[in-house]
Amino acid sequence: MLHKGTRAAGRWAGMALSAAAACMLTGSIANVGNSPASTDTQLDYISTGSVVTGIFASVAFPFKPGMAVRWAEIEANADKLAPEYCDGLAACRIRLSLLQDTANAVQDQSVVGKITAVNKAINRLIDYRSDKDTYGVLDYWAMPKEVLASGKGDCEDFAILKMAALRAAGLPADSMALVVLRDSSRNFYHAVLAVSTSSNTYVLDNLRDAVLTDRQLPQYQALYSLSMQKAWIHGYKRGSEFAMQKRPKSLESVQPGEGIHDPS
Repeated sequence: MLHKGTRAAGRWAGMALSAAAACMLTGSIANVGNSPASTDTQLDYISTGSVVTGIFASVAFPFKPGMAVRWAEIEANADKLAPEYCDGLAACRIRLSLLQDTANAVQDQSVVGKITAVNKAINRLIDYRSDKDTYGVLDYWAMPKEVLASGKGDCEDFAILKMAALRAAGLPADSMALVVLRDSSRNFYHAVLAVSTSSNTYVLDNLRDAVLTDRQLPQYQALYSLSMQKAWIHGYKRGSEFAMQKRPKSLESVQPGEGIHDPS
């Protein structure tokens, strides 16, 4: 699978995982509504580019995940949202056109306006399906064009496509990170896109159209994150809620949108 080579790094973090289920959502595309107002919000490249100081109240350590090669391919292809990128596939071109309409419409909006519009648009453009249903494997990280062609994806596919759309809307890659996490309230593995600004870290989630800050999501336990060619494994300080929970045996068992039951 994609998460090989992470056992050693996993020992650094005080994380806990048990049974896992799935992330979910959505339907057909709809008009994007008004977004929250934002005044003088500046993108924070250092915070999001490293995610070292506490998304979801975590601490983070650099590591090299087993899926680093695949992530590098995905990240490189996030800048290629153009009709020719669809390889002549009509379904891909149609969804891409809808996505480009959204990106073009928010060019002059605030950062919060852009991320809210893109989050809502993609939540309604793509149908949730597990990797098992779509690709026949438990964990497959799809290229943006694969998601656009199929119209289906699981949680990390939503996050990857949102990253590509926001880059098309003018947000630099350094301001975004894909975060793989455990939702402790639902007890499943999940993935979201984080966008960091000078005032907040915003979370784009296929579970909701509203864009919340990481402080508004205390049930989310960060496991690892990816931003451009960098990766971090996340843990929690001794005495915190998540540090007291049972650790996963390795990150290889973490499959966003699917999850693996821990037999122990």
